[in-house]
Amino acid sequence: MTALRSTPFDRRQLLKAAALTPFAGLALSGCGAKPAESAAANKTVTVTSYGGSYNDQLTQTILDPFSKQSGIQTTLLANTSLAALKAQVQSGDVQWDLVEITAPEYEVAVAEGLLEKFDYDIISDKGLPGYAKAEYGIKYLSFLFVMAWDQKVIPDAQAPKDWAQFFDQGKYSTKRSVYNQLSDSSVLEAALLADGVPFDKIYPLDVDRALRVLGQHPGKDRLLYHAANQEPIQQLTSGEVSLSTSFNNRINAARNDGAKLNFSAENAVLAGDYFVVPKGAKNKEAAFKLMNFMSNDAEAGAAFDKVTNLTLANIPALSKLPKDIADTLPTSPLLADKILVRDDKWWSQNLKKTEQQFKLWQAS
Repeated sequence: MTALRSTPFDRRQLLKAAALTPFAGLALSGCGAKPAESAAANKTVTVTSYGGSYNDQLTQTILDPFSKQSGIQTTLLANTSLAALKAQVQSGDVQWDLVEITAPEYEVAVAEGLLEKFDYDIISDKGLPGYAKAEYGIKYLSFLFVMAWDQKVIPDAQAPKDWAQFFDQGKYSTKRSVYNQLSDSSVLEAALLADGVPFDKIYPLDVDRALRVLGQHPGKDRLLYHAANQEPIQQLTSGEVSLSTSFNNRINAARNDGAKLNFSAENAVLAGDYFVVPKGAKNKEAAFKLMNFMSNDAEAGAAFDKVTNLTLANIPALSKLPKDIADTLPTSPLLADKILVRDDKWWSQNLKKTEQQFKLWQAS
């Protein structure tokens, strides 16, 4: 199989640019003087993300160094959702300043007029790879949707090599835990890969075929659903399941905490999330300053990549990484032929109806 045929960026160019461009000292240097009336309001910034170990890592590597450098205090919440963002904007009571949402949700939020335009006079785009810069947000990180297992039950030598083995009930009798929503999950892509569809034929998704595969292998009664990113870690470590879908950073974090879990990057699905500013956010200038820091500070970006094993949209950071770390990131050229790139455009156009179809299938 070949992958990355629809890749939105050239990793080789990205890495080369990171190696050649002197970005040190860029952080916040592009920020000009601000009006007195907004300066008082932008002493804090409220960020909303997905919680768990990821929020701890984001605080350690990005938010705390940003506060120390800028004097702007941050509050990090764990209850992000497009529905809540929309409710805040429509009620005029916007409590969040910077919100993490999935790529399909970003397209929906833009179409519904829920977001502030990003101010690239405050955010220097010198550190941003081309795929990341958008009018109403930044696709600030890339991650892998992976198959994970409990090493106490399934030793690595016996672990699934592909999605066909992952769903094979004859090979593994355990239940499989999969995400109960599709905005950030690639379980339908996994089902089609398990059914032999090559990477370059996955899109447009044949949803009926994917659901038929899941109904047969492993079967509805062998699927257990999780609703939060940390939940599969708990299900795997408690012995509730031995196989689960998850994300590479979540499994790495659990391993660093001593959990006997592992995952495979091969047959993974590459996707990404955006940071956006809700329309009417009280501290949008502080949010843009944080995005400038996140996108251009090499030391903070490299620390984020090392701790999370995710790729931050920060080219200067890549030049700070040792090769053994850079080679394991989701955007490593070594993975180029082994992973599928998620088609954000297809999902943005089909998310709502596909999620409805998935929920009806679950309930039937």
